[in-house]
Amino acid sequence: MNRGTIASARNVLLAAVVAVSFGCGDSDQPSSAPPLTTAALLQRGPEGVGVTTSEFEDTSRSTMANGNVPGLPSRTLPTEIWYPTDPSQPGATDDEARDAPLRRGGTRHPLIIYSHGFMDTRGGGTALAQHLASYGYIVASADFPLTNLNTPGGPNARDLVNQPGDVHFLIDRLLALSADSHSFFAGAIDPDRIGLTGLSLGGSTTFLATFHPTLRDPRVRAAAPIAGMACFFGSKFYGDRHVPLLIVHGSIDAIVPYQQNAVFGFSQANTPKYLATLADASHTGFTSAGVLLFENLRNPDDVGCKALGGGTHGDDGGPSFTDLLGGADAGIIMGDCPPGCADPTPRPRAMRPSRQLALERLAILPFFDAYLRNDQRARAFLEHTLAAENADITLQAQP
Repeated sequence: MNRGTIASARNVLLAAVVAVSFGCGDSDQPSSAPPLTTAALLQRGPEGVGVTTSEFEDTSRSTMANGNVPGLPSRTLPTEIWYPTDPSQPGATDDEARDAPLRRGGTRHPLIIYSHGFMDTRGGGTALAQHLASYGYIVASADFPLTNLNTPGGPNARDLVNQPGDVHFLIDRLLALSADSHSFFAGAIDPDRIGLTGLSLGGSTTFLATFHPTLRDPRVRAAAPIAGMACFFGSKFYGDRHVPLLIVHGSIDAIVPYQQNAVFGFSQANTPKYLATLADASHTGFTSAGVLLFENLRNPDDVGCKALGGGTHGDDGGPSFTDLLGGADAGIIMGDCPPGCADPTPRPRAMRPSRQLALERLAILPFFDAYLRNDQRARAFLEHTLAAENADITLQAQP
């Protein structure tokens, strides 16, 4: 037996051990299985991770003019898709393998749509997407037409109103690929297990696509907005919708203030709901690039605020948005929405981005496992073990 064969066999054995220990199946975990731990969930999952790029065009909706840049008759969404692969294949131990064969184990995978933040790209959630894919999820993230970093004419936050429709369209396209027997993703996606997540403006997109009276997608079964603006979503916005919700937010977020967004959003939403608060975590530290760019900075939001031009103003998320999103009839209110980046400087020392992203994974993976896979061990970890084992995160739970 040559070295390559031995290494391959070792990888298969390791994957089997991890799968038994941590689980990435689609049903309840056996009651005899040991409780999940922080150390276990921070490990890469039992699957390899593949990634592919697709471009989807929605010809039913237009892209509005942006400054001097004319509008377009359609909306084009370049999309990155991460997915589980066979862990014994070459490249399986890499962070991701480009266009590797999809893992086909006889069951369909849950689908997660990640929405990037303002002035970010579809790669903004790469670390989270890779982690979820290694546990058996398919994760898709698109460049939104007018809020991504490379938008012609510059990113325009006003296009938030169109992004729930983009999420709806992405779900349509991915389910169509799963239903197509000749597609790369043929039979791969479970239409009854769809979740949403996203950062900042993408967190707001997640709220809208999950709960808005007319913009929501009823196929969404769980939502985990990260540092999303929620100060203009009143109780009427959530209505009688009880989609499981996990709000993840840093306590010293300078761009989307914690108290007026995370705490207020949690107070208005219906059960089941969770609020994961990362002590001394910033806003900018949630980006996947944060580990490379901001790891040793005192506070990454110093850079984030400078990139935004020194401040975001209440009218960016106030009256114009309330009108565009349906106003009081849709539960969109002019609440206490303070300007971003108006906090005193120098800002306090913030959590390192590497730790921030680790805590993000520790909250979001078990949340989706609990509500998209009915994994009771994952729910127990989320509700009890997460905060007990990690002093820098607190969890409020109303299941």
